[in-house]
Amino acid sequence: MNTGRQLTDIIDAERYPVHEPGTTAHDELVARCRESLAEDGCCTLPGFLRPDAIERIAKEAERLAPQAHRHRTSHNPYFCEARPELGEEHPINRFQARTNGFVCADLIDPESELHTLYGSDSLTNFVSRAFEIDPLYRYADPLACMPFNAMQPGDSFPWHFDTNEFTVTWMIRPPDRGGIFEYAPGIRDPDDEHYDDVAAVMAGDRTRVRTLDLGAGDMQLFLGRYTLHRVTEVEGTRARHVAIPSWARQPDMVGQPHRMKHLYGRVLPIHLERAGLREDNLID
Repeated sequence: MNTGRQLTDIIDAERYPVHEPGTTAHDELVARCRESLAEDGCCTLPGFLRPDAIERIAKEAERLAPQAHRHRTSHNPYFCEARPELGEEHPINRFQARTNGFVCADLIDPESELHTLYGSDSLTNFVSRAFEIDPLYRYADPLACMPFNAMQPGDSFPWHFDTNEFTVTWMIRPPDRGGIFEYAPGIRDPDDEHYDDVAAVMAGDRTRVRTLDLGAGDMQLFLGRYTLHRVTEVEGTRARHVAIPSWARQPDMVGQPHRMKHLYGRVLPIHLERAGLREDNLID
């Protein structure tokens, strides 16, 4: 399915000139993203994708949604095993129910508009500048580099941290109601899990929690490895579809095998070969 479309056919390039580095408009956009990430751990670019592109991508997502790995399970924020010796209130021992599905990146047509977006060097360079990380690499994981999350009514994704440090999402189709992104920015750092703060959020403390109701075509950038976040239950009759392109500091970064099994239902040889390859001391 070779669409022949370019990046500027897919994004609102006039509003978001990510393809024009060195221009005042581009620099101002980058500065706005950096300021939002510094203050909030999150940046939203409303209407980043053009309405006609969203319509086409939504049709592709609808076609692929039946292939999503759907699983009803429970997990803690770290997708790791319980440690009873830490006590039942410790976040490692706080398991919450999850029901949703992921369409793995290797199921998406390599010539689709989603891959045109993800494969764009202009977009990667923009994301690199926005996060102030240079170099920044596309995620090397063949399943998790650019999956999309397919949530049906009744699905939810409880509190968790991401494996990849820098997370970007494109809202493809919001639900009728619910499916709200909630997050607690900067709640942990590369050297400290801050378990007490995580436990407080999981116990219902909303002091650090912020909410974001994304619309179709919105782009979100956030620091998912350090931001505790969740998606509330999807309500109504309409599914929630979100594409999740990912980047990392390391060129060979992939997901941990236990997490891949949890989320994607598959573990490839590359996940076993690179298990434990991380540049921080966090447990996941």
